[in-house]
Amino acid sequence: MPLYNFDLVSWRAIVDAGGADLADDIEAIDSADKIAQRLVQRLPHLKNKQYAVLVTNEDGDEICRLPLDVLH
Repeated sequence: MPLYNFDLVSWRAIVDAGGADLADDIEAIDSADKIAQRLVQRLPHLKNKQYAVLVTNEDGDEICRLPLDVLH
C-alpha cells in the first residue's frame, strides 16, 4: 500500500499530522476530510484563516489540499 502524508498548512507546513498506508488516492482524500473535520471541531479558530490539510504521496507529489474554510 502507498504511504500518504498529512500536514496542516498555511503558506508553509504548520503541523505534521503523520502518515498512513492507504489503498489509493481516494482513501487518502477521505482521510484528509476526516482530519479536517476533527481539526475544525477541536480548533474552530483555524477556520477562515486560510489553513488546509495537505496530502502528499510517498514521492512528495501533492494529492489534494483541503481548505478548512470550505467545511460545514
